Order: sequence, then C-alpha cells, then structure tokens
Amino acid sequence: MLLKLAKPDVLILAMGAPYSDKWLYKHKDELQGIKLVFGVGGSLDVISGKVTPAPAIWKKMNLEWAHRLLFAPVAKGQKSRWRRQSALPKFVYRTIIRK
Repeated sequence: MLLKLAKPDVLILAMGAPYSDKWLYKHKDELQGIKLVFGVGGSLDVISGKVTPAPAIWKKMNLEWAHRLLFAPVAKGQKSRWRRQSALPKFVYRTIIRK
C-alpha cells in the first residue's frame, strides 16, 4: 500500500459515509503508524466548490446538515439521503431519551 511508503502523520479520508468507515475498518491494521485518521464526509465537496455551501442562516442555526439533506444531490452509489438520515431519530431516542 502506498500509505506505508508515504508514512503520513495525518490521513483525511473524503469518501463519504458509510464508505469511509468501511474503508478505515478494512485497512485499520495498515494504518497503525498514522497518528491521526479521520473522515470528513462531504466537507471537501463544499470546500472544492462541487457543492454549494448552505446559506448563512442555516449555518447560524446549526442546520447545515438539514440544508444538505434537502438540497444536495445524492452521492454516487447512494440510493437516497433520506434513507440513511431516517436512522437519526431512532439513534437519538436510544442514546439520549431512553438511556
């Protein structure tokens, strides 16, 4: 793997969920020498200009994720943004409300 040759201190993975998570898990043994590894989801799409950023009011209300859910195109390989995001209320219930 080229990562072993490059010996980076930081690895930023921008494959999007759940692909980043699956890739990281599959290659975790090969990433042992890297000090910091994380996925950035769609952040690089916004930074690169591929996706337009949410308007300031959405950001101010911490609803940038909702703007993306409603208006950003579905990523390659995804059937629906709604399907994945529909798991969030269940997660909140199980972790915060129900404890």
